[in-house]
Amino acid sequence: MERVERHGRPRDPENDAAILEAALDLLIERGAAGTSIEAVAQRAGVAKLTVYRRWRAKEDLLMAALEHARNPDMDAVPAGQSIDQIVTSIAGLLSSPRFRALMARVIGASVDYPQLVTAYTERYLRPRLDALMETARQAIDAGDFPPHTEPRVIQDILAGSIGFVLLQPEQDVTAAQVERRLQVLLRHIGYRP
Repeated sequence: MERVERHGRPRDPENDAAILEAALDLLIERGAAGTSIEAVAQRAGVAKLTVYRRWRAKEDLLMAALEHARNPDMDAVPAGQSIDQIVTSIAGLLSSPRFRALMARVIGASVDYPQLVTAYTERYLRPRLDALMETARQAIDAGDFPPHTEPRVIQDILAGSIGFVLLQPEQDVTAAQVERRLQVLLRHIGYRP
């Protein structure tokens, strides 16, 4: 993400927040292709130049908006967290219509804006998948899964299920429904906490 740094009058943090919120809203509403710097500026109530002074290109702005949208509490799976706790966390995220819409837009941007998806994957998704893999190894070692279970299979089941839920047209998916689905899938590969 290329952020423009210039000397002079200090930046107004309220403008930064308004711009990032507007970019995020437009990304969710219109997708990456339908979002423009001009529309973001208008929605944020700032001049186009104000946006361009902060971000050189739309892709940089959209990545900053995705970073802005992240929940810092979810930046990494805490050490010692169980598979059940991870499933509950995932279910909570997937039951949020805004999160589901945002993820659908990020996935949809992969053809026209691959660098946006790559940056999101590397900065946000990959660290979580790596932490999940470690938690899966610990659960196998603790006897929660059969001894020869591959940690990557656990990761694939959860990641694949997340993708499946994101692609469902229903807007009212509850955390309990998602959690139940993930628990059933894990039990099919021998999960016994």
